Amino acid sequence: MCTNTKGLDIDKTKNIFKDLRIQIEKNRSAFSNYNMVRMREAIRYLTPEKLEIFIKIPFLLHINFPEYPGFIDNKVLSHGIWNFENSGFYKEVLKTKIFPKSVIENIKIDRPSILGFYHIGSLGTFTQSIGSDFDYWVIIDKKKFSKERYAILEEKLDAILKYSREAYEQEVTFFIMDQKDIKNNCYALFKGEETLTASKIFLKEEFYRTFLMIAGKIPIWSVLPGPQESKKNTVFNTDGITAQILSMHDDLIDLGQIDSIPIEDVLKGLLWQICKSGSDPVKALIKATMVFSYGFGQTANQCLLCEKIKQGYSKAGIDDYDVDPYKAVFDRILEFHKREDPKVFNLIKNAIFFRLCEYPDVKMPNKNTPKRLLLNKYIRTWKLSKDQVEKLLSYSTWSESEKLLLEKTFIQRLAQMYNHAIEETNKTKHLLNMETEKRNWTILRNKTRERLGKSSNRISECSTYLKRRNILRLDIIKKSDSWELNVVTQAGKKIDRLYNHSHLLGVWGWILENQLYRRHTATIALDADLKLFKAGNNPIDMDKMYMVFQPLKPLSDNCYEKESSWSKMMILLLYDKNIINTAEFLISNTWGELFFDRIEFVQKINKEDHCNQIAEFMLKYSGQSLRFFIYQLSDTHDPKIVYQLKKAYNDLADTDGKAISTRKKPYLDRL
Repeated sequence: MCTNTKGLDIDKTKNIFKDLRIQIEKNRSAFSNYNMVRMREAIRYLTPEKLEIFIKIPFLLHINFPEYPGFIDNKVLSHGIWNFENSGFYKEVLKTKIFPKSVIENIKIDRPSILGFYHIGSLGTFTQSIGSDFDYWVIIDKKKFSKERYAILEEKLDAILKYSREAYEQEVTFFIMDQKDIKNNCYALFKGEETLTASKIFLKEEFYRTFLMIAGKIPIWSVLPGPQESKKNTVFNTDGITAQILSMHDDLIDLGQIDSIPIEDVLKGLLWQICKSGSDPVKALIKATMVFSYGFGQTANQCLLCEKIKQGYSKAGIDDYDVDPYKAVFDRILEFHKREDPKVFNLIKNAIFFRLCEYPDVKMPNKNTPKRLLLNKYIRTWKLSKDQVEKLLSYSTWSESEKLLLEKTFIQRLAQMYNHAIEETNKTKHLLNMETEKRNWTILRNKTRERLGKSSNRISECSTYLKRRNILRLDIIKKSDSWELNVVTQAGKKIDRLYNHSHLLGVWGWILENQLYRRHTATIALDADLKLFKAGNNPIDMDKMYMVFQPLKPLSDNCYEKESSWSKMMILLLYDKNIINTAEFLISNTWGELFFDRIEFVQKINKEDHCNQIAEFMLKYSGQSLRFFIYQLSDTHDPKIVYQLKKAYNDLADTDGKAISTRKKPYLDRL
C-alpha cells in the first residue's frame, strides 16, 4: 500500500515537471513575441541616426577593439555580453553592416562580463519621444569582479556614453547591477552602501513592466507562471518553481519576484514622484497616481501592473495599443479617479492627453500609429469637442500664465495625494518602519517639503515648456517703473516681455532659478542708464554675476539629510546721484531655494544709516556658511561702500555675539 502511494507521488511530480516545462516553453515563446512587438515600436519612433547608435551600443559593449569607442587597453577583461552572438542585435549588425566583417567574425568571448543587458523606460512605449534617453540595466555577478575589473567596466561604459552624446547627441545612462543584489531588492554600488531614495519595489515593478530584452539572459520572471497559476501548484512554492526552472535552463536569470507592495513603498514611491515633478509634472502626476492607487482609496488595488502586462504577452500584435505598458497605467489611474475622486477626473484626462502628445512639445501623434489610435479612442470616449482638442493641441501657443496655471493644478493634485497619504499613514503609524532607511526617508521628506513649499518671497518657477527652450539671447531692460526680460530662442522666435519685475534682482533671480541662461551657448545684456560695478572702477556685464550662485541646485541629495541653511547672499545697491535709494537681495540656501528681498530707502539719510540698515538685514540671514557678494548699479563706482558695509555688519555682529567668521572675511575683503 505504501509502495503504491509512493509511486503515485513520483508520477504526480513527474507530471508536474512535464507540465511546467511545457508552460515555460509556452511563456518563453509569448515573451519573445511581446519583446519583438515592443522592439518594433521602439524602432518606429527612432530617427535613422538614433537607430544606428541603438544597434551599436550593445555591440560596443561586447567587443574591445582599439579602433572602436569603448576600447580599454588593459589585460583585465571587462567586456562581453553572455551569448551575444545569438542575439537579435548581433543579427541586425550582420544585416546592416555597421561593423566590418573582420570585427564581426571575432566576437566569441569565453568569459563575458555581462550576464544581461536590458533597456528600461519609455522606449517602445507610447511615451517614447525624439528626446527619450536610453537607460540600460547592466547585470553582472560582482563575485567575479575585482575592484580593478569593475573600474575598467565603468570606464568602458563612460567611453560609450561619451561617444553616444558627442557623435549622436543621444543621452545614455548605464546602471550596473549585481544579480544577487537585485534579486534581494538591494541597489548598492559595488562594495558600497545603498543610498537609493526611490522605492525599490516600484523600481523593480517598472523594470518588469517596461524592460526591453537587448541581449544576455532572460529574466526568469518573464517566463514564470503568474500568481494565479502558481497558486494551483500545491507541490512547489514560487522559490521551488524558480529553482527547478533555473536548473533546466542556463539562459535564464533570477532578478527576484514581487509578491506585494508594502504601504512604506507606496508612500516612498509617491514622495519620489513629487520630487521629480519639477522636470515633468505631467509624467509625475501619472506615475504618482499609479503608485497612490496601490495603497490608498476605499479599495486599494494590489494587482501588479507588470503581471497584467505579462498576461498579455501572447496576445501582443503589431500596431496593437492594448499591449503597451502605459495603456495599463492609463487604464488603472482612470478607473481609480472615476471610482475614488471624480472631481479631478478631467485633470487626469488632460494629463494622459498631454503624455500621449509628447508634452511639453505638444503635437498630434502620427497617423495609423498605436499612439494615435489610442488617443482617438480617448477623444471619442471622453466626448471631447473639436474646439477642446484644438485648444489642448495648441499648448505651445498658450501664454506663460496659462501654462503655469495648468502646472500649478497638477502640483496641487500631487500635494492633495501627499497630504492624504500622510494623514492615513499617521493613523496606522505602527505599521510603518522608517528606521530601516532613516537617511532615505529624511531626504525624501525634505525634498518633498522643498518641492511643495510656499513662501511669498521665494523666486517662482517658469513653465516646463519654457525650461525646455534653448534661449540664445536674453535682454534685461529698464522701464520706467520695472525691469523687463526679452529673449530670442534658438528657433529664432523673439519673445518680448517674457517676464517683468519691479526690481532687477527679481528678474535675475527668475533667470537663475529656471536655468534659462546657459552661458556656453547664450548671451545676456543689461539695457539701463546706470552701470554695473563689482570691486573695481570698470563696469562689468551681467555674465560676471552668473557664477555667484553656481551651482544653485544641489549636485547630490546629501544636503537634504539635514535642515536647509543659508548659503549665499547677493546684494545689489542702486544709486541715485551717489545716494543709495534701494538695496536688493538674492539669498540661496543649501537646498537650492532662491529668495528675493529688498530695502527701499524712502527718506534721505546718510550713508552710515544706509549701511546699518543693510547690515541689520544681512544679520537676519547670518550663518557660519553664508557668503556675501556685493554689487552696485550707479553712474560711478563707490570705492568705500564694501568697507563701510563690512564695518557696520561686524559692529552689529559683535554686539550680538555673532562676529563674522575668519573663513568668511576674505569674501568681503576681496570685494
